[in-house]
Amino acid sequence: MVAHAIDCHGYYSKAIGGDSSWNYSKYNFFCLSSPSQLYHELFWELKSIINDFVPEHKYRWMQCWLNCHHPSEVDENGHVIPLDWHTHEWDYHGYIAIDPKGTRTVFHEYEVVNQVGNIYIGPGYREHHVVVDKEYSTPRITLGFDIMVQDDDDEFRLVDPHDMFSLMPI
Repeated sequence: MVAHAIDCHGYYSKAIGGDSSWNYSKYNFFCLSSPSQLYHELFWELKSIINDFVPEHKYRWMQCWLNCHHPSEVDENGHVIPLDWHTHEWDYHGYIAIDPKGTRTVFHEYEVVNQVGNIYIGPGYREHHVVVDKEYSTPRITLGFDIMVQDDDDEFRLVDPHDMFSLMPI
């Protein structure tokens, strides 16, 4: 999965360019990783987890992006620079630890020790950042995702299609 993610980062760099973490609205990782069988299986597993986590909503959309951070992107305080304090303005947010190295995701109320294969999912709008506990020499890889939900009686929310190419129904 790590090798596939690094390949995908290369494809992303050629096709879109810029920081794959902060250009999340321009692509969806699961489209970028096609036709990887590994990521196909991960997509279906994640879709099932999301549907179990938010079963009360009729409609769900997800965007997913690649976080691929090199050791040079860690500051002197051990923070992954692109992932300093930030929030996600979506109904739910989560991430999958592909190769998280020795890191923690720190929220104001709690923290998560990142371990290979772990999936975190929780409410959106929770400010957090990533702290490096152990130096690393190869890219730190996670997949971030946001979820938007809607029900029949909700006011229709349209995301500007000129700004968002990443949401897909799940």
